[in-house]
Amino acid sequence: MADDAAVTAEVEARKGSVTSLVTQKNYVGALTAALADPEKVLASKNADVKSANAAVVFQVIDAVEDKEIDGVLEGLDPLVMDLLMKYVYKGLSVSCSLAGWLVSRDGIPPLRLEFYS
Repeated sequence: MADDAAVTAEVEARKGSVTSLVTQKNYVGALTAALADPEKVLASKNADVKSANAAVVFQVIDAVEDKEIDGVLEGLDPLVMDLLMKYVYKGLSVSCSLAGWLVSRDGIPPLRLEFYS
């Protein structure tokens, strides 16, 4: 589909920008860029487009150290925070390492979950 090709091209371009921002440790900017134009990605029926965009978002999440999460979250716009949480919840179905990113919608600092064996 032509629309999917255009969205795929946008996601690829976004990946380059996000990689540069991550290298500079500008995680707020990287997440904002990674989550830009969500309606285009969400409107796509192509799972590859959605997976490619998720990979860009998780590239940033993986780069942020646990001690930096609070500061990054505090710097995000509420809309970007909401979108990020959707990716975090989706990622939790695969990995518990994302638990440090959980926050409530009313601005309470990230919920720290401890897992006991």
